[in-house]
Amino acid sequence: MDLSHSLTASAAPSWLDKVRLVLPTADEDRCDVNLIQDALLLPIPTTGSEELAEIQLDHFVLRYSEGCWQLFPPTDNDAFGRHALGIDFVQNARFNQPMTLREPLAKAAGLRANRRPMVIDLTAGLGRDAWALASTGCTVFAFERHPLIHFLLSDALMRARLGSKTHEIASRIHLYGSDARAAWPDTIKPDEHTVWLMDPMFPERQKSALVKKDMRIFHELVGVDADADALFAWARLQPANRYVVKRPPYAPALAGAKPSMSISSGRVRFDCYIKPAAYLSQ
Repeated sequence: MDLSHSLTASAAPSWLDKVRLVLPTADEDRCDVNLIQDALLLPIPTTGSEELAEIQLDHFVLRYSEGCWQLFPPTDNDAFGRHALGIDFVQNARFNQPMTLREPLAKAAGLRANRRPMVIDLTAGLGRDAWALASTGCTVFAFERHPLIHFLLSDALMRARLGSKTHEIASRIHLYGSDARAAWPDTIKPDEHTVWLMDPMFPERQKSALVKKDMRIFHELVGVDADADALFAWARLQPANRYVVKRPPYAPALAGAKPSMSISSGRVRFDCYIKPAAYLSQ
């Protein structure tokens, strides 16, 4: 697991107080706990899983369960339900089939039968869009700056690379645990064919039953991307074919920028900003 992009002690965030790491027992996991602690800066309990029930009353708990790392909600708060937040590309049936070119995301990215552009996902989150695009054959460079979400996604991709049915897709996703603006890898060279993807966190319109409870965990810990406008402005200075911003249907266009076109589907809207020269190849 790549844990090289760790959070510095001087930048300890507010979510840190809400989360505890329960040490796996020797027969549960072979991960180096010191690496995990260094990457997450979580207060590790002095003992292991025997304290789980008490710890989980009022904390989110990161622990190794059923072969993967998962984040469990506080048991004293029904708002988050009882299901853990985890990422599993191997066992989850929704990831077994490649995305078709008729899907809204594929259309927004400009995929064609003979077009599989490089994709740069600036807000990877749980990796679902990155996985969908990689399943079509695209190479995806994914950035996730939240250390906890990056950790879960790193774990999921590591397991997917070991799976016989998921290895090929997972190998197309290259994950970085940083803000792209702060630590841009020299090996990534965007050009006029590149697709940039953003899915910035947007405030929930209301506490609705339609919002899955595992996603409420995500919202609670990650919060709102207050600098989304600035990230978008930076991205639009980079070489590209287009920039795709994923939004809730009710959300305004990011940074007030009018998109070239929008593709809506249920609870999601893709705003597409196509570079003028790219129109010639549409």
